[in-house]
Amino acid sequence: MISGRRFGVLRPVHVITFSGLQYTLKIVLAHHAIDGGVQTPSSMCRSTVGCVAAVNGDFFALTHPGEPDPGDEVGGIIQDCVLLHTPEIAHQQVDLVGRSVSEGLNWSSTVDVNGVSVPITAINQELPMSYLRVHLPLAGTLLFSAPYALRTPSASGWETYVFTQINRSVSPTTINTTVQLQLIAQTHMALKVSAGQVDISAPSGSVLGTLRVGDVVTLTTTSTSGCDNIGGHPILINHGVVTPIVRADTYMSKPYARTVIGWTASGATVLMTVDGKDGVSGATATQLVNLLKSLNVVTALDLDGGASTTLYAQGRTLTKPAHGVERPVSTALLVVEN
Repeated sequence: MISGRRFGVLRPVHVITFSGLQYTLKIVLAHHAIDGGVQTPSSMCRSTVGCVAAVNGDFFALTHPGEPDPGDEVGGIIQDCVLLHTPEIAHQQVDLVGRSVSEGLNWSSTVDVNGVSVPITAINQELPMSYLRVHLPLAGTLLFSAPYALRTPSASGWETYVFTQINRSVSPTTINTTVQLQLIAQTHMALKVSAGQVDISAPSGSVLGTLRVGDVVTLTTTSTSGCDNIGGHPILINHGVVTPIVRADTYMSKPYARTVIGWTASGATVLMTVDGKDGVSGATATQLVNLLKSLNVVTALDLDGGASTTLYAQGRTLTKPAHGVERPVSTALLVVEN
């Protein structure tokens, strides 16, 4: 724990720093699924072999009290070179291997249907989706793979095409890879995606409707965003340059509990949390940047904060949750022994 008092931060600030080949930073999904619910970072760490520490990951859509929370992630997720989730909205991202941040996830996925290229609009996204200031309709050509825990969408004028993957040596949405898919069914019903299969949902009248059972298509997925990438907001520092914060972004201009991922010029990884209470105590963006610069951090992204902020290490949760209880979240970053 370090003191942030000289920067006006009066709540506890916890820092984990590591470098070299001893540890790896690993993205973990709650219950190992996309939209499979939420789980505490401490639980994710305890159930992962070699995990020594964990912090919460990206922001996620919260449901109304009393309703099941699938934990739909806001940003993109690439885990072990597999594109698992595309961003819901314009969202900043961090490449954990490349130690770099970006304004968005670079990705493309297309299905070749008898020589016609059909762009995929979203991968493993819950649609339609509506939460605070975000309203996403059911639209486009949507792809779902086995990590997706919910059912595919079902609506009037909507079709789902069920494919089996011919060669299963790689996951179907492995980046910079082409796989062959064979159509085995077409339905109007909502489905759970089965292992080894890919479901593509699209409006009636799509070129996918020309396919017959047994036909083969190719799926090509590309990305230059690295093999382990997760979202956050906003970029705080990029190659030593402090990113200006939009004045209207009250979440960053007011003090909140914070979770940050960053790197020093020498390549050391820094995970930092600041305890706090929404809008009352914690750290502002300016205070965060000053704390990070004092640790020689040159690149950093803010992760989900507020009640989500959690740091688990030494067999216990070191942060003091804003609401008194560690919040279950949709993703976590784990420090794992190699």
